[in-house]
Amino acid sequence: MMHKRYSLRTWVFLFLINGLVMCAGFCLLLHQSLSALQSTAREQTEQNLRTFAHALTAVIPQTAGDYDAFLKEIASHDAGFRITLINSSGTVIADSDAADVSVLQNHADRPEVKAALRGEEGKDIHHSTVNKKDVMYYAIPFTQEENHMALRLSMPVDTSVYFTSTVRSSMIFSCSAVFLLILAVSFFVSAHVVRQIKSLQKAAGQYQLGNLGYRPYIQSPRELEELGEDISDMAQTIEKNIQDITVQRDEFQAVFSGTTEALIVFNAKMEVLEYNRAAAEFFDYYAGARTRISPETLAHMVLNSEILKTAESAVRNSTDSAGNNEMQTELHPAAGDRSVLVRCKEIKSSGIERRFLLVLTDITQLKKLEQIRTDFVANVSHELKTPVTSIKGFSETLLDGALDDKDTARHFLEIIDSQSGRLMNIIEDLLTLSRLEQKNSLPDMIQSNITEATKETCRNFEDAASEKQISLTFHADEDTADIRVMMNAGLYEQAAGNIIDNAVKYCPAGSLIECSVQKNIGNTVQIIIQDTGSGIPPQYRDRIFERFFRIDKGRSRETGGTGLGLSITSHIIKIYGGTVKETGRTDGKSGARFVITLPCCQ
Repeated sequence: MMHKRYSLRTWVFLFLINGLVMCAGFCLLLHQSLSALQSTAREQTEQNLRTFAHALTAVIPQTAGDYDAFLKEIASHDAGFRITLINSSGTVIADSDAADVSVLQNHADRPEVKAALRGEEGKDIHHSTVNKKDVMYYAIPFTQEENHMALRLSMPVDTSVYFTSTVRSSMIFSCSAVFLLILAVSFFVSAHVVRQIKSLQKAAGQYQLGNLGYRPYIQSPRELEELGEDISDMAQTIEKNIQDITVQRDEFQAVFSGTTEALIVFNAKMEVLEYNRAAAEFFDYYAGARTRISPETLAHMVLNSEILKTAESAVRNSTDSAGNNEMQTELHPAAGDRSVLVRCKEIKSSGIERRFLLVLTDITQLKKLEQIRTDFVANVSHELKTPVTSIKGFSETLLDGALDDKDTARHFLEIIDSQSGRLMNIIEDLLTLSRLEQKNSLPDMIQSNITEATKETCRNFEDAASEKQISLTFHADEDTADIRVMMNAGLYEQAAGNIIDNAVKYCPAGSLIECSVQKNIGNTVQIIIQDTGSGIPPQYRDRIFERFFRIDKGRSRETGGTGLGLSITSHIIKIYGGTVKETGRTDGKSGARFVITLPCCQ
């Protein structure tokens, strides 16, 4: 047996909520008021101490031996008032409270004393461990006979007239009385509102019993009175709209179950009843600005025989159990080929007219991704197979007896080491690409000087270029000296370094590699890296940034390349919001020319 869950009555709920809110407000207001009083008390105490301190400097005796007695006499009228005179080393030389100043601690580390000894006025508040009160200390610089000293005065904060216990008690009592009065008024207002809600509750019960002509009587507030009238008006239209709502609900659940797909509702006569915006954009078809249109044939809208066959098959084969036909076909619009998954099924509803839902899903991107994945797996397998085969073959040869021939064994081990390094480079480059594609694992980017970063990258390849008798030069325009780009310097050096590394590897001896930084129009900067090597054929310029793509595969493997360097460069530059492309040299000479464009910081 299900037990009825206990819930609070409306008037209790309103009273409790109002009470809690007002109580919280009361406490907050009281806290803020007391804090304001305390702040005022501290300001008054500070002002009093400042005024008295400056007045005291004019009457302090000229003789050092009279300091202590004078201060004790001045402060004798108030036990909480204290005056201390401190020399430049922080030693207390006179105090109004201490019987023996020699036993007092050095005050050089006190904040207010530090300020006074620097020639400034200083203050601080400490909580006294003796009387458990907050005590304000105020110190000013005091000079007598070229002796720089600090004159410090202190007194409890709560001695201010703005923060006495009487003032606090009076404020707490007044606020409490106002709070109780407001709480009582809130109770009566809540009770009145509850009576009006009960009238609405009674009306709801009558409507549930079928008495849609009942009209509740609401006096106030106006919002509840208008609500009662609206409920009465609504009850008169509910019965009329029930049938329409049922049909529209079934239609809505079927048609708009997947709004990102192209959806078309048609009847058994192949007349279009309704379609969504995705369908209109899919077929580039619009019948005015409305979604619902007057009946037109499905063939007039779709203009594709394969899709029409699927729809006609659904109409012919559909039975009481609602047939479900699904197929995949290729569309060839003017913009390019698209792969489309077509599904058609009957909508089951209480209406007399049979209706069908045609769903079209563009899976072109999915097929492209699948092809990319297939190509990637094939390329990775091919690239990994070569070093693994070499390692395995030479290892087996060594195990079969080649170890006895030291020269042969050393040669084979050098090959195994070389292929192991190549295998490791491929794996590291694959891991780098994986990290670049995961945005949440990228290192932080900061504003960096692009000219200095490019210059440093060139320095890293000077030795390698010299070994091949290749000249590597760097040039930057004068207006690029302080151009900053939001980037990670390490990743940028890797991106630009991959291009320079390729130039050094593939250019013959005597070649020239030029790297330059230029300010571009539109708040961008260009990094141009060009060489005088054999260059890149125009038909391969768009493909060189693909993974494992090589123009001359044999030569690339001989130099130890993994086929992933330019792909990594492309990913890094895209992360920075820039572009990288190979344009060929513009001066008519043979060689490659890479242009990196990056946005500058504002």
